[in-house]
Amino acid sequence: MKYTSEQLYAAAHEMRKTGGSFAAAIASAFFLADLGNQAILLDAFGHLFEKYIPLDERLDAEMAQGNWFADLR
Repeated sequence: MKYTSEQLYAAAHEMRKTGGSFAAAIASAFFLADLGNQAILLDAFGHLFEKYIPLDERLDAEMAQGNWFADLR
């Protein structure tokens, strides 16, 4: 998963605002964590963060990583 820190922080804000209690707790932990612990959270719960990144940004990130067919889903 290759997203910018701005995209990840925006996803965490959205998780706290519209996610369930678990997503909000993970987002809160993300905001309190240092960079090493943020990486651990992203390794464990990256799929959760990804759900809160807008679709067009997810597709752009996938295409930038070489998945040229990402937009065909």
